[in-house]
Amino acid sequence: MSLILHDLYLCCRQIDNDKATERKKEIEKFKRLIRTPEAIEQLDRNSESRHPKQLNWDAVFRFLQRYIQKETECLQAANPNVSAATQANRQKKMQEIGSIVKYFIRWANKRGPRLKCQDLLKHIMDTLQNRFSCAAYGTDYSSILLKDILSVRKYWCDISQQQWSDLTSLYFKMYLKPSNDTNRVLVARIIHTLIKGCCFQSEGLTSKLFEFFAKAMLNARQENVFAVIEHIMSALNVFLNACVMNCRIRVCKLGEEIFPTLLCIWTQKRPQDSLKEEIIEFFQLQLRAHHPKGAKTQEKGAFANDWLKWQSLLYSLYETIVSEVSQIGSRGKYSAGMRHVAVKDNLVDLAADICHQLFGQDTKVFVSSVTDVDSPQSHSHQGTPSKRRRVELGWEVVRDGLQKAKNDFDTIPWLQITTVLVAKYPSSVPPNELVPILTILHQILSQQRRGERIPYVLCCLSEIAVCQKLKSTLNTAQRLDLQKLWAKIWGITLRSISSQQTEVESFQLLEAILHGNLTFPDKDFWKIFSCSTVQPSSSAVKCLLRALVKCTLPEHMDGLAEQYLITVSDRPQTPREAIMRWLLGYRAEEDMEENVELPSVICRDFQNQLVSQILVVLTLKDCRAGVDFFHLPSSDSALTGESLAEGDKSGTVFTEAEHLFLQTTFDETPNYSSTVVSVKRKEPVASRISVKHALKNKLEEYLLALVECLHSAVMVPPECQVRCADLIIGVLRCYCDIGVTSEDEACTSALFQKAKSLILDAGEYISTAKNKLNEELKLSSLKTMVTVCTKCLHSHTKHWPKRSSPVLFLQIFPARFMNDLVQICKQLAAHCGKSHEVCEARDDIQDGFREVQGNGSGDFFDDNEVSDYGDSSDSLIGTGAKSILAEENLTKHDFLLLDTLQFLCCCTAAGQMHVLSFRSSDIRRKLLMLIDQEDHSISKSLHLHMYLILLKELPSEECALPSDDFSILVKPLFL
Repeated sequence: MSLILHDLYLCCRQIDNDKATERKKEIEKFKRLIRTPEAIEQLDRNSESRHPKQLNWDAVFRFLQRYIQKETECLQAANPNVSAATQANRQKKMQEIGSIVKYFIRWANKRGPRLKCQDLLKHIMDTLQNRFSCAAYGTDYSSILLKDILSVRKYWCDISQQQWSDLTSLYFKMYLKPSNDTNRVLVARIIHTLIKGCCFQSEGLTSKLFEFFAKAMLNARQENVFAVIEHIMSALNVFLNACVMNCRIRVCKLGEEIFPTLLCIWTQKRPQDSLKEEIIEFFQLQLRAHHPKGAKTQEKGAFANDWLKWQSLLYSLYETIVSEVSQIGSRGKYSAGMRHVAVKDNLVDLAADICHQLFGQDTKVFVSSVTDVDSPQSHSHQGTPSKRRRVELGWEVVRDGLQKAKNDFDTIPWLQITTVLVAKYPSSVPPNELVPILTILHQILSQQRRGERIPYVLCCLSEIAVCQKLKSTLNTAQRLDLQKLWAKIWGITLRSISSQQTEVESFQLLEAILHGNLTFPDKDFWKIFSCSTVQPSSSAVKCLLRALVKCTLPEHMDGLAEQYLITVSDRPQTPREAIMRWLLGYRAEEDMEENVELPSVICRDFQNQLVSQILVVLTLKDCRAGVDFFHLPSSDSALTGESLAEGDKSGTVFTEAEHLFLQTTFDETPNYSSTVVSVKRKEPVASRISVKHALKNKLEEYLLALVECLHSAVMVPPECQVRCADLIIGVLRCYCDIGVTSEDEACTSALFQKAKSLILDAGEYISTAKNKLNEELKLSSLKTMVTVCTKCLHSHTKHWPKRSSPVLFLQIFPARFMNDLVQICKQLAAHCGKSHEVCEARDDIQDGFREVQGNGSGDFFDDNEVSDYGDSSDSLIGTGAKSILAEENLTKHDFLLLDTLQFLCCCTAAGQMHVLSFRSSDIRRKLLMLIDQEDHSISKSLHLHMYLILLKELPSEECALPSDDFSILVKPLFL
């Protein structure tokens, strides 16, 4: 034992001396010794070795507990009838004792958890269960539990189920039967954290938690501190989301009990936004549990413990939401300065759900009593009669909200609600409501071409277009009226595309109209894709693809050359050529200007090779056959992977629990992939697809010009070079798929060589940037380029519509490109490991010593923290331990390492069956060596992320890993 530890040991032996003066002297010596660098280093080493005969942090903590027990006994035995000054000194003494414990624990665990979780919890529980010590140190010990135990991941995982149960029992009792000195905000915060721990770290406590929340919400109306209610509501939502799939009936029963209380808090107490968010989440969960996927009756899967009571609550909630929406409009109308107009999405979703439940009923007006939910005496027949209100129901309310509103604050909330209502429940829209609603939206669109409400109008129209496609019971008169309205809306939308504010929404509406065959495009529509006023974007390309499926592209268009003054070799330019030039941003040599902007097609990300496929389709004799070939089996509904039909939205709009509820009530059949019977469709044969060679040559000319544009540009970001190469390879692969050319011929083509040259240029950037990873700009640029490379690779492997080989894309990457990326991974892995260690040592030891030395006469154990756990304090405290996979644990260098590692893994997995310029087996072995190091531990955040990427991406269905590589891959699981 070193001299410093020997002194500390002797001090600890005397720390519980019977004489108060001796204890005071020894505790001061204890404070001084415990924070010396030599003592900390020795205690850390002994704690890690766990040698039973050496002084470590656990042993010191046991000595400190004896001191606390002695001081507590003296304080408890003291005469209570003393002067105010003596009482103040005793209070100060209690604060000092709590401060010593708090900072000893933090000082011991500052470099990682050294103290045993079981010892800490036992001491805290014993202290809080004693009435006197709880009153004396309750707030400090609760702070320790929240900040120093429940926020530490190791402790979070070490707490047993019995300890979770004991802790919840203790704090439930403190909340339900508080003493005068109980900090209710802190207790509620701890309950929130404990509930999260019970739900994710233990099981078997469900009944106990249901009982607590039923009791806790009884007196919520009388609680004046919103922070307390907010924490309890957050805990309730965590619990209900965790147990709703297994305890639907109990969740519904509890919801019906506390629903009126929460409505009262919302309507009468004017809660802050954070509390209102929790209440809305609770209401949403109750609607999902009572009415999965919008089911309205028991026969369709709905459930309620008391149907009459639940219906009454739904009417009250509807009234509250309508009032809230109107108040939002009023507040915005009279507020000064800029104010966000839109309503939050969760409130819009809740409003749509409640409207869906009530709009289909025969009741058009209901009478609401103010005391129904607003007063605890609502069931009393005594006193003054309650005030009654008439509340309207039905689609007339929606139409009035859209039509009578005079400003954006009144209109936009109802536009949002209508959009979500139609999108989630298109079958509930009455056919006779389509014409009136569409008429109102057309009026709004025609009256105001600009303004904040227009994007919302366009989104609403898009959903109505999808909804109308699903309506098969429309009569002839309705269809004619709708056709006239859509024709007018089509013309207005075409003119609004030139506005950047509404471009995306306009193209989405045009796509929805085309999808529903609601009108036919005219020549003005096709001219959009041949002019310079609108740049190619993801929404524009999707709309173009939809048009190619639904309509026949005219071979000639009158006025095209005259309007845009475009001719090709003394002949008018065809629409196909114009669209190709528009997509690629082609400029003739005589039109080229210095410092011209790069084309949008290489500056933006487009989904799944859509641009390359459209370019090839435009060179075919039959465009529609080409689209069908590339997008089977569902070209009509899922061209872009994002169907507009309701069935495809159900996977994201509705939760897994709702699907389960309907399956258990036998209203929905589970979709087992193994039992699905696939119906074979007649696929177009590639040999039947013929190419217009003149157009194919034009496309090659435009692509070569695009490459020359990049080569002649002064500054080209490397991700743009990768996108351009990916576009070229995409075109070549499409031609290979339809049999126009073979892979061997494609590899010798001029386009392929140009693509390789672009990747070589990008590789040169990597070679220069790998030695400048400390520069923020280089780091960001490399990350962007690697992310683009991964997206392009996925478009050729995971999202390519035909089952052809991705080897063509992999062949453009030289060995140096891959080796440089591997070298970057090695550098970042070494750099990140050292930086984390240095950071930890500097922050956890040296900074602490400087802090102590800089304080001069100040005492490290002085409690200068904010003891009031109010709103400002809560924002700094997490709820439970942070996950090891949380992104907050990673640095910018870590993210670059993980992105690069994922790209290399995908390349090796996809290319291990092919002959490439790089050897996939060598790259794979180098990547596996990153986790086969002595200092590699999957208990560290970065290392676990690296391991999960290797585990997910390296094995592939096409080729099994060699036994040696497999052994390295699974080795960390057995350490």
